[in-house]
Amino acid sequence: MDSEAESSDVVSDAVEKVSGGGGESNGETSAKRPRVDVSSLPTRQYLDQTVVPILLQAVTQLNKERPGDPIEWLANYLLKNKPQFTNGNT
Repeated sequence: MDSEAESSDVVSDAVEKVSGGGGESNGETSAKRPRVDVSSLPTRQYLDQTVVPILLQAVTQLNKERPGDPIEWLANYLLKNKPQFTNGNT
């Protein structure tokens, strides 16, 4: 149980860090980001700029809803919410 609580805290901290403490929706922040050639970025920066924001939001929501088939739910969530996070770097 302690590791579950720690995981939740890590996700919460990461969501707070990515969201900048609130106020703006993810759609607004991704529109303000300058376009960067992601192929030249180090691994951590590449992931932080391309998938971490949507994954953190998805995992947070997944934890709240606790669906019977979490893998399918996560896949559907990512596909449904992809337009909010797409910034032209496909």
